[in-house]
Amino acid sequence: MTLMDSISKQTAYTKVRMNVTGTDGIGKSTFAAGAPDPIFICAEDGLRYISVDHFPVCETYSDIMQQIKTLGSEEHGFKTVVLDTTDAAERLCQEQVKETHNIKTIEALGFGKGFTESYELFCQILRGLEALSVAKQMHVILLSHVQIRTFSDPEHEPYDRYELNTHKKVASYIRAWVDFNLFANHEFTTVKSGQGFNEKYRGKTFSDNRYLFTQRTAAFDAKSRLQLPRRIELAWPSFVGACEQVVNKNQPTKKGGQHV
Repeated sequence: MTLMDSISKQTAYTKVRMNVTGTDGIGKSTFAAGAPDPIFICAEDGLRYISVDHFPVCETYSDIMQQIKTLGSEEHGFKTVVLDTTDAAERLCQEQVKETHNIKTIEALGFGKGFTESYELFCQILRGLEALSVAKQMHVILLSHVQIRTFSDPEHEPYDRYELNTHKKVASYIRAWVDFNLFANHEFTTVKSGQGFNEKYRGKTFSDNRYLFTQRTAAFDAKSRLQLPRRIELAWPSFVGACEQVVNKNQPTKKGGQHV
């Protein structure tokens, strides 16, 4: 058998690798808690009002890696692992770099070396989660805070947008690593008054409905490896239902009980 013989067109819909970003208090942790049998790896104390299985809050980078290793090596019934949050985990990576070099600030190494070492530690976390997902067939959900940064668009004037609250290299790696990078927020509506030259913007309004947005806009990053609707209700069953609709739509039709 040669390498050419191993070529396949078959698509495997395996476990989800997802990053959920969004404004504070929008419900990212609640969404993740609705996934199948979740276990949270907490890099920050954000589950005080949510009843869900979780390890003790991590105080060091080694704590995160040990919890990932435990899930990979021991028997359990968890089907989803949640990292809460990526920016808190990155801070623990930076603390590890400072401890390793006995320095007070991450910039003390100069020429961005501290951030590079922190980035490499964070990549180890994601590689550990990836190995865990394969070995234990678990979904992986990353939760991330955002901050507003000015984006320098080569084709337009700079403008503000929501971006991951991590170093740019870490943010880029997360976006490339996941299959779904979704932005959680309310649906805003612009309120206008007057007509023609007298038309004015009076502000924006939003309902209590919360959504996952799946497509990139000027305001935030988002991506999906499936052609999902522009927005989905912020609930795990709604996300699964949207994915199933796309997958079933793309399945070959049957004839005489056989796929054609």
